[in-house]
Amino acid sequence: MVFSIWLCVACQSDAPSNASIDLIEPAPVWRDGQLYFRTAIDWRLGPDVVEALHHGVVVPLELSVRISQHHGLVALEDRTHNHRFEVRYLPLLRDYEVFDVRADTRTRYPRLGMLTSAMARQRFYSTGLSEAEVEQRRWQVQLRAYLDRTRLPSPMRLPAWFDRRWRVEGPWHSWVFPPEPQA
Repeated sequence: MVFSIWLCVACQSDAPSNASIDLIEPAPVWRDGQLYFRTAIDWRLGPDVVEALHHGVVVPLELSVRISQHHGLVALEDRTHNHRFEVRYLPLLRDYEVFDVRADTRTRYPRLGMLTSAMARQRFYSTGLSEAEVEQRRWQVQLRAYLDRTRLPSPMRLPAWFDRRWRVEGPWHSWVFPPEPQA
């Protein structure tokens, strides 16, 4: 068993993947006493992800919000607040569908380019952090978008975990609330 796994990993292509994901100009916004981020997701699919979509694999994306108590250089993770998306291809309709798990909405697009363009439009994402909490102590809020390999179908998880073409993760974007006073 172990030998076959390592054999599969050793046989993978060394071709570089042009797949990427990142947040577009994330900006904090306070609405009704809650912290939101106005941002969009810039997702460039690699050929392996497109092939998997066309073979019926649901591709899970996640916008992860990490909220931590801020203690200078050290921030202890307090909670997470995630926004999950499931992208799938519907072969009978020849459409691509995005299911926003948190909002419980499904949207279809006739072309993959239209789907990625729609995800690149600015919208508001909640963090679960309130103004009352910020008044009591300092918080560090971090955001990142990534392809969630742990939610791939079971037969794909292990090979995708070792294949760098499936390692599509954006950088962490960080803010501290309340902001440090300017000197």
